[in-house]
Amino acid sequence: MQLTVTGKQVDVGDALRHHVETSLETLLAKYFHTAIEAHAVFAREAHLVRAEISLHVGRGIVANSSATASDHYVAFDAAAERLAKQLRRSKRRLRDHHGKTHAPAEPPEMAN
Repeated sequence: MQLTVTGKQVDVGDALRHHVETSLETLLAKYFHTAIEAHAVFAREAHLVRAEISLHVGRGIVANSSATASDHYVAFDAAAERLAKQLRRSKRRLRDHHGKTHAPAEPPEMAN
């Protein structure tokens, strides 16, 4: 997975970069095993920090999430929770779609 962590008017240190990398790896291990690329952008908004995550899993699946908080880690964790929810729903849709068996419906019983 190609991971890009950038900051707009924010210094992104090694600790934050490592936190983003480990969080996204555990998130992907839970729902999808591999991903093509991921982007995490941290930006300043007044006195808050905004974290935006974009994840391209493949097969046309792209998940985006964002969150705003007073701390970099809190903002990223909130955005990661939203991303996990989207990935869980995408995985469920794929699994349900492929797992359906289209058996013919049983005719209703005739009342005598």
